[in-house]
Amino acid sequence: MKRYLPLTLIVVLFIAFRFIGAALPDSQPNFQPLAALFFCGALLAPGWRGFAIPFGIWAITYPFAVGPVGNLSILLTTILGLVVMFSMGQLFTKSKLSVLLLGSVASALAFHLITNGIAWLGDPLYAKNLTGIWQSLWTGPTGSVLPSWVFLRNLAAANLLFTGIFACAQLKLPQFSLATRRPIFSK
Repeated sequence: MKRYLPLTLIVVLFIAFRFIGAALPDSQPNFQPLAALFFCGALLAPGWRGFAIPFGIWAITYPFAVGPVGNLSILLTTILGLVVMFSMGQLFTKSKLSVLLLGSVASALAFHLITNGIAWLGDPLYAKNLTGIWQSLWTGPTGSVLPSWVFLRNLAAANLLFTGIFACAQLKLPQFSLATRRPIFSK
């Protein structure tokens, strides 16, 4: 039972974070730890579980997200972006912390380029020229409440923060024991 407690706790926390993000979408859109969990999947769990655990959490909570969650093309684009994030994370599993953190920001950028690039290709709101791709990647569609760069900023910041937390949780700290210490004052 003790072995499954951390996994159960992290699943509950991620689901709670997803519900809070869905309830307050305008305060910090896209600032969630789930993308970092995909990036750190290979670091946190070996083999197929490194992808299956975050994917399961994402699949359970996806219907509660804000936006057009019933759109199949958006669903498939999001899955593609998450697979790319996980694959990039696999490349950085044996890296130093600083490189791992830079990789997490790079994976956020890759996710943004994939999802917004495909939106540019498929959404008639965007002109099929350089102005249209810039609008998709940076400003968002005309009349949008928030520009696209806000989502990129929040995703990159969340990835950086939560990747740091996940990586630090994996550090092996030296064990201290009071029994091995010598007394300061000896007779």
